[in-house]
Amino acid sequence: MDLKYSKVEGELGRKVDDLFGDDSALMEVQPGNILVPPKFQKFADRLLNMEVRPDDVWLVAYPRTGSSWTQEMIWCIGNDLNFQRASKLIYLRAPVFEFTSMFSKDSSGITSLIGETIDLVERMPSPRFIKSYLPRELLPRQLEVVKPKIIYVYRDPKEVAPSYYDFCRLVHDLDGPFEDFCELFLNSKVPMGPFWKHVLGFWKMRDEPNVLFLRYEDIAKDRGRAIDIVAEFMEKSISPEGREALLDHISEEKVKTNHTLSIRPMLELRKSMLPRSRSNSNGSSSGSESSFNLKPGNFEARLTEDMAKRFDKWAEENLSGTGLSLI
Repeated sequence: MDLKYSKVEGELGRKVDDLFGDDSALMEVQPGNILVPPKFQKFADRLLNMEVRPDDVWLVAYPRTGSSWTQEMIWCIGNDLNFQRASKLIYLRAPVFEFTSMFSKDSSGITSLIGETIDLVERMPSPRFIKSYLPRELLPRQLEVVKPKIIYVYRDPKEVAPSYYDFCRLVHDLDGPFEDFCELFLNSKVPMGPFWKHVLGFWKMRDEPNVLFLRYEDIAKDRGRAIDIVAEFMEKSISPEGREALLDHISEEKVKTNHTLSIRPMLELRKSMLPRSRSNSNGSSSGSESSFNLKPGNFEARLTEDMAKRFDKWAEENLSGTGLSLI
C-alpha cells in the first residue's frame, strides 16, 4: 500500500494554512485522510511496517478522549498493580509510538532531547504497552495478522474538540480562534483526520476476540466496572483489595495531581523552544488547557449552544445505522 500526500485545497485548505502556520505546515495523507507535517513522511514506512508482538497491548484512540486516564488503568492491570513502577513517566511506560513524527515541522529541536518515539517502542522489552492516535489505515500492518490485544476508547466529540484545540496549539502550532478550529474539526480537516471514520473503523472490529471497545463516559461513570471489564479482557485477576487500591490510584483527585501521566510539561518545553512568531497569540484558550478533562459536560464552557447543536446533528448523521450512540 503506497501512501499518497496532497495539499488541502479550496476554502478549507486556506483555513488550514492560516491556522497552522503556512501552506507547508500540514499535508493530507491517503489512506486515512489525516493531516500530517512533512516529517511524517520520513517515518511512515517504519510506522506501517513496525514489528508487532503477540503480547503487545495497544490502546488506540482519537486524541483527547481520556486515553491517558484509561492507559494508566490498563498499564496497572497489565503490570499486576505495581504502583512503584507506575511512578515512572507514562510517556516512557506506554509511549505514543508515532508521537514525535507528528510534531509540526519540528523546528523546536525537542526530539534531540527526548528521542524519536518509534525508536523507544522498538527497544522496549515485552510485554509492551503502546498507545496510538493513528486511524486504523495507518497503524502497523501486522496488527491485522498478529492480533495482539487492542483497546479502543471513544468519547463524545463535543468533549473532545475543546481539549484537542489546546493540544493542537502545543503539538501542531495551531494559532487561531477556537471557532475556526471547530469548523475544521466538523469538516475532517484537522490532524488525525475524520473523527467518525477513526471511531467507526474500530467499532467494526468490536466483535473480534482481541479487541475491546470502550466508551469514555461509561468509564467515568463507573470506574470499578471498567476495571473489571479490562481485567477480564486482559485475563488478569485482581483481588478486592487490589481493586480498591487501583480505584484510588485512578481517582479524579489522584489523576489530576499525578504528573507522571501528563505530557504537558514536555509539550510546553517544546513550545518555549519555538520561534516567537508561532506563540499562539491569536487563540486564547481562556486558561482551560488543563492536562485532564475528566468530567463529561465540560464542553459547555467552550462550545456555544449553536455549535453544540451542530456537533450533535453531525454525530446523528454519522452514527445512523451503525449501532453506536453517544449515550
